[in-house]
Amino acid sequence: MQIEAINVLEGDFSPYGRVYDMKSSDPSGDPATRTIHSQGPGWEDTYTANPLISSNGSLGYTLGSACPFHSAKMERHLLTEEALFCAADPIVLAVAAPTEEDCPSAENIRAFVIEPGTIVVLNKGTWHDACHGVEREVRYYWMATCGLGASPWVDIKGGPVLVTAPEHANG
Repeated sequence: MQIEAINVLEGDFSPYGRVYDMKSSDPSGDPATRTIHSQGPGWEDTYTANPLISSNGSLGYTLGSACPFHSAKMERHLLTEEALFCAADPIVLAVAAPTEEDCPSAENIRAFVIEPGTIVVLNKGTWHDACHGVEREVRYYWMATCGLGASPWVDIKGGPVLVTAPEHANG
């Protein structure tokens, strides 16, 4: 099975979590993802109106390989949300909606490109792989409450899934 990632701002991410567009100053958006903007001589600032995740979180920094990649295993966090955001380059995130099952199914996996200036926060229980670079290996940040018990990586039922990035994603 093969899927192509779509831009997270152009797709429906609601089954998996919420999206913050830190580059937008549109006040008509969802109050849950509202951002505050300010500026002064030589600077411009944006921050989330609400805490990014629903608990205190640790900050992580991960290296992911380039697309295309085979998503063979996923994890989920039942007791914490997880925020994911770029360090510098776009990243690709493969996800599946929360289920009662002990593993995600290949047919339910979707993939999204997250550009710099965009943050996604995964709902508790959302299945996800590590992020990967669009064109090359990249580093990215994550924030979640750590130490809440085992977070085992499990095989994807019917997997692996080949995930590709759109050609125009980084240009």
